[in-house]
Amino acid sequence: MAEDNDPAASGAFAASPSTMAVIEHLKASAVRRAGSDDFGPDDYMLPLSIILEEGLTKPNQAFWKEGCEIALVGRLVREAEWKRNPGYKDRVIKAPLAICGIPRTGTTVLHKLLSVDKRFQGLDHWLTAWPMPRPPRATWADQPGFKHAVAIIEKRFAGVPEMKISHDIVADEVDECLEVLRLDFVSNRFPSMTSLPRFDQWFQKQDETPYYRRLADTIRLIGLHDDRRWLLKNPGHFVELDSLFTVFPDARVVITHRDPVKTIPSLCSVLAQSHCVVDPNADLRAMAKREIGYWSNAKDRTDAIRKTAKGKQMFDVQHKDFHADPIGTVKSIYGFAGIEMLPEVETAMRDWLRDNPPDKRGEHKYTLEQYGLSAGEIREKFGAG
Repeated sequence: MAEDNDPAASGAFAASPSTMAVIEHLKASAVRRAGSDDFGPDDYMLPLSIILEEGLTKPNQAFWKEGCEIALVGRLVREAEWKRNPGYKDRVIKAPLAICGIPRTGTTVLHKLLSVDKRFQGLDHWLTAWPMPRPPRATWADQPGFKHAVAIIEKRFAGVPEMKISHDIVADEVDECLEVLRLDFVSNRFPSMTSLPRFDQWFQKQDETPYYRRLADTIRLIGLHDDRRWLLKNPGHFVELDSLFTVFPDARVVITHRDPVKTIPSLCSVLAQSHCVVDPNADLRAMAKREIGYWSNAKDRTDAIRKTAKGKQMFDVQHKDFHADPIGTVKSIYGFAGIEMLPEVETAMRDWLRDNPPDKRGEHKYTLEQYGLSAGEIREKFGAG
């Protein structure tokens, strides 16, 4: 890790001329792709500069250049759409249902299952990359933003095909708030994908509330013409419940849990895919240590919030209980959130579960030893789960 007196930690950071030249090139390319040139407030430049100053030292520089350009395109589109649709400011996000938890505890399958209930609206993946008021679904295939997102996904899976097994992404399905938060470059997405110790030190000291406010405005924009209740999901909300509740004070939060001895190596296996794409010599043991520290800190922060009045707005789901009785688990969540389970929704959910078994895309294999981990070390940090 960088020293405490690292200028990046205080904000007094200046990227090298070569890094700034890359940034200007990426911005110009993003302007051509998005068709607009307003990136909004320039506070994104500090985290972007720190990310690229480190990222461009990796063997696969193209990974970071492409990832940052994609985020810059989304940022440009969002700014233009905010200006084009000022009515988003008046939209009220009432009692959103938000799913979170340490990654690999079942957040994705629960999110996809609940999204079967069309009384919810969510962050459709393509709209996180190209934020705009959600158009009629029948028109999506012809939307420039949809084509943009499909091309990104196809390129990602062509480079890392095994990622479809561990974490599939589909342009027209719901996705994580993380995809919106990355547009401000203050996001765990970046230090989790490869080793960025300087950025990580800076990032973990930031108050993410301002970026959650922009997330809320993005949600208002996407749902401008839709009055349905919001269903959100992001493992990272588990780290930032203070910010989440500040911005969405009436949110109902579902927190997923799983045996950490299974969760942590599974997470490391997923993250190792991007680490090794960026750097074939990536230190995967150091990666595992970072993830243990980051998510055990998240658990401690969440446990502290449980002791406050906000604890009543949190509902826990055990991975083993969900797999034993997914519909029963959903009914318990609905009771917590004040939602009626309709017979037709239950039928649709049972159909989805039948069509999407856990091993649909293959078996995800991993071991503790691959990442220098031991069960005792993990239990010391996380307890039983």
